[in-house]
Amino acid sequence: MKAIHFRFFLIAIILITFSNITFADSGGPLKPEQAAYDVTYYYLDLSIDPDNQTIDGSLLCQVTIIDPINILLLDLADVFLVSNVEISINNSDFQQTSYSHQNELLEIDIPEDVNPDDIVSCKIFYNGAPKISQGPPWDAGFVWDTTSDDQHWLGVACQFQGGDIWWPCKDHPSDEPDSMNISFTVPNPLVCVSNGQYLGFEDNGDNTSTYHWFVSVPINNYNVTFYAADFLLIEDDYESTIGNDIPFRFWVLPEDYETAVNYMDVFQQEFDFLEEICGPFPFGTDKHGWAHAPYWGMEHQSIIAYGHNFTTNAWGYDYIHLHELAHEWWGNLLTAKNWADVWIHEGIATYTEALYVEQLSGIESYFNFMRDHQPYPGPSPLAPFEDMTAEDAFNFLDPYSKGASVMHTLRYHLGDDQFFELLKRWAYPDPDDLGNEDGRQCRLVDTEDLKIQAEEVTGVELDPFWSVFYREASFPQLRVNRETEQTSFEWLTEQNVPLDLNVPITINGDEYTVEMVNGYGSIAMSIEDDLEIDPNDWILMQNPEIIVGLDDLSFSERENQLMQNYPNPFSGNTVVEFYLSKSQHAKVCIYDQLGNRLFTLTNKVHIKGKHQISFNKGKLPAGLYYYRLISDEGIITKKLQIID
Repeated sequence: MKAIHFRFFLIAIILITFSNITFADSGGPLKPEQAAYDVTYYYLDLSIDPDNQTIDGSLLCQVTIIDPINILLLDLADVFLVSNVEISINNSDFQQTSYSHQNELLEIDIPEDVNPDDIVSCKIFYNGAPKISQGPPWDAGFVWDTTSDDQHWLGVACQFQGGDIWWPCKDHPSDEPDSMNISFTVPNPLVCVSNGQYLGFEDNGDNTSTYHWFVSVPINNYNVTFYAADFLLIEDDYESTIGNDIPFRFWVLPEDYETAVNYMDVFQQEFDFLEEICGPFPFGTDKHGWAHAPYWGMEHQSIIAYGHNFTTNAWGYDYIHLHELAHEWWGNLLTAKNWADVWIHEGIATYTEALYVEQLSGIESYFNFMRDHQPYPGPSPLAPFEDMTAEDAFNFLDPYSKGASVMHTLRYHLGDDQFFELLKRWAYPDPDDLGNEDGRQCRLVDTEDLKIQAEEVTGVELDPFWSVFYREASFPQLRVNRETEQTSFEWLTEQNVPLDLNVPITINGDEYTVEMVNGYGSIAMSIEDDLEIDPNDWILMQNPEIIVGLDDLSFSERENQLMQNYPNPFSGNTVVEFYLSKSQHAKVCIYDQLGNRLFTLTNKVHIKGKHQISFNKGKLPAGLYYYRLISDEGIITKKLQIID
């Protein structure tokens, strides 16, 4: 199984396995009490005790009031004991206030009336044993690991459940602080690294040291993190595409230091590629940071987790490094304000992998990569309108493969010039501000925002495309009607959207494009010509329904027929033909030799006549299979042979 599919199924397995753990999911509908304020600043100060696997410290939270409220509502896991809360209004002296902590919510009483634009600050003192991850990074929690020489090796990841599994915060993707200070105290000789700029450390004289960090730009709560081990530091400066020096820092375990140093050319090449297609690295003011992590990887802003053992895959790149680094643009610079739009993070990051394969090995390798990441049809649109939790979004939307495949189709629809200009403009809306590397263009967006911006950049009306590929669960399907001297094409969509997506075809090996207007198009060609639809698989769609004119029939029209597929045997695509004697419900399925149904090629009411369905073997191994026409008039079965 290839990388992205493997990761997606691991997510599903882990979510099912640990669904009995009672920690609140991140995201979902924003609570009215939390919509009433905007977080502007956090200061997280924690002592970490790896021997007892506990934390103890405080959080300073500063917010600006939007609507009058009498409580400040934050999220915090119930495993922690809150020992004290202090509050300040409009920079007054801090005073103790009452609070309630239950059901993963921390309600802090505001002792006087507050109005829009008032500033409320609170200090929360808490301690406890945080949730331990059973499968990082997909199952949220702390990682208390050890290195090969039995030194502590620590970390935390919390994308699905959010930052509130270990620190008090407003756990919703629609709000980020403008900046954040972070301090961690750890036992010597551990080095503790985190997001943002390194401000220094102090030895406390009690066999512990405190490390200080400052995040100068907005950051999502699940991206706040730390790593602690007896790290060595690899330092360098990368030159940006716009000529600026970007501090590169990689904290690595001593045992892998030499391997990491020799591997840095891979990091550099992939970094240069992403700057080329996405625009300048967005967090140069803080750092381009990486930490050797006790888990696979995670896109923590300016300090990305790397646990991939310095290896490249069969496509020729380090997919953990490339994918997680791509999130600095797609997820951290540009952040989905609703988890229902998480394709913006995962779909675009996955698609950058395809583009890198194209640069490494050419367009045919790119096409093969996209075929390998073809999504399976699912019950949900890629970007539903509803508010979703992170867990539901990752579990049901297939943001990786489907998100990347829609980007692939969008590239075809717009053409390369407009598409690649759009990719940079999504990251940097102002083309005169590509020199900005201080994160001030960090912004929260949704699917509709990106459509509006795409229309502004390209001048193309994208409502039909967005409606079909982002808002409908089903892939569109082409109905192709082959007559004696003409073939017509019609897009069939879930909501009958008049899709204006042109169709690439070949006729007897020559390339043509069928222009589709209001969902319809046609081309002059003989019914005897060899027609191939979308030979490079640009368009994410169902298998076409091909209807052949009745004057071409050479068999009895009084009964249903299932013809032998052609070519047969086959190694890639084959065509299944069947004839229906009248309009009726018909289903065509592929089965293995044990009778297990593997694919359903069609399952609906068809009109009278001859029909063709293209079938791609996908990942099926070579061997003998069966295909069946199941209709109102009975079942017809034939064999087909797949070869390598």
